[in-house]
Amino acid sequence: MKIKNAQPLQKRYKNNTSAKFQKCQTELFLSLIDKKYNKVLEVGCGKGYFSYVGALHKKFIHCSGCDVFFDYRKKEIAEYAESVEYKKIENNILPFSDNLFDLVFSMDVIEHIDNDIEFIKESIRVCKKGGEIIIGTPNYWRITNIFLMLFGQLKYPKNMGKDDYGDCIHIREYKMKELVEKIIYASDGKINHDNISVFPCWLGVLSLNIGIEKLPPLLNNLCHFFFIKFKKPNYES
Repeated sequence: MKIKNAQPLQKRYKNNTSAKFQKCQTELFLSLIDKKYNKVLEVGCGKGYFSYVGALHKKFIHCSGCDVFFDYRKKEIAEYAESVEYKKIENNILPFSDNLFDLVFSMDVIEHIDNDIEFIKESIRVCKKGGEIIIGTPNYWRITNIFLMLFGQLKYPKNMGKDDYGDCIHIREYKMKELVEKIIYASDGKINHDNISVFPCWLGVLSLNIGIEKLPPLLNNLCHFFFIKFKKPNYES
């Protein structure tokens, strides 16, 4: 499926400087990619916004994207990366060999996936031993969900409206500890709590563009979004 939305990634990046959540999300992502990565994979890449951000800031050298939609903006990303490729996901299997990437990341993807355990396993599989994996997803306990909960309106699957790809459906949303436990389970216990870091991102109401970037520790569980970052251990499968 080819998408005909032509908004450039450069324009989205510029617009996000005035959108408080998106600005905070982008800046936190940049803080997590704290070195230069040779081979990078964005899973469920869409247009490849975060591939673009990493390449723009000279953190990504060779960028790969995979999705079920053909919308990865290879030309724009290639302005800043040495090489860019796209492959389509078939049958929920990532179309890459084992132990290939220095960094595997996904943004706003896992909440849409039927089999989230298999999704995590596949992300670990294609990552190099000692490589890094980053997963970004909305927080179940964010403020807007709490209001929905109070009025008995928080139900899953949850229709978030339409985006460039049709109806945007969240099959589930995660509490931070819950997703950590799923990662440990998906790794057969080879990844443990000590290997996993959680990074809360923003607190506020997205539709009103009102919120705060730096959360007091007591409010971390109410964040709008969070990142989880961990390394693939150097074990033999």
